[in-house]
Amino acid sequence: MSFWSKNFPFKNNKSHKYSRGQLIVVSGENQMVGASMLSAEAALRTGVGSVKILCSKKNFKLFTLKFPSMLKKEVNSLNEFKSFINKNKNSVYLIGPGAGVSQITMQKTSYLLKNIKYVILDADALTSFKKKTNHLCKLLDENKIITPHIKEFRTIFPNLKNIKDHKKLILSAIKKTKATIVLKGNPTLIANQKKLIINNKTSSELAVIGTGDVLAGLISSLVGDKKMNPIRAASAGVWIHSKTAIKLKKGLIAEDLIKNLKKTITSIYGRYSK
Repeated sequence: MSFWSKNFPFKNNKSHKYSRGQLIVVSGENQMVGASMLSAEAALRTGVGSVKILCSKKNFKLFTLKFPSMLKKEVNSLNEFKSFINKNKNSVYLIGPGAGVSQITMQKTSYLLKNIKYVILDADALTSFKKKTNHLCKLLDENKIITPHIKEFRTIFPNLKNIKDHKKLILSAIKKTKATIVLKGNPTLIANQKKLIINNKTSSELAVIGTGDVLAGLISSLVGDKKMNPIRAASAGVWIHSKTAIKLKKGLIAEDLIKNLKKTITSIYGRYSK
């Protein structure tokens, strides 16, 4: 915790929603909008001033009804997506939760990686690069974060399938990409080219659908030029995620994490905020 606590984006009397940055979450499949909502709410509760969801006409109304405090932008084609990106290059972007595994997801992700400084890739945004590892690695750099669980990891790094030890596995992948990697699990490993962090204090109860979407939102909310660099943002997000889960004990679901983030964030303010 001491590694990132001094860099945590605490709110103070001079803070406002613009000073805390904007996260843009790229939504996708209509039947999986819940994943985007989990990420967005986790982000709003943690370290960002506003969140905007990019969604299609089909699910725009659903986001409006379910999440009034979140901004929405209707985007219905790849060209509209590119146009929006070109006009909003200073935001942080999260793509993957609920995006759907598809060619269009890969195209959107590729465009983001080429044009945006800080991009977090989770879930479907990673799996959409199946059999195209080299292409993905060429697009990644030190400002990007990928957050695979072990199955997704092995999908995008199939040539490392014979490595069983997760520490050796993540270090081998780091050699192929300059990005920060969060290998989710128990324990969770976080690494970039200079540092490896192992989070042993976690909960097996996190092995349930939706918790990874919460983690992606947490990490995405903390990264930025005036906030935390990728390795610190990833470390802080993992710590908050694990700490909240440990306190909840047995039977937690992703929505429980969201509801109890306030307690964990408050404890950070109590110990480190000036």
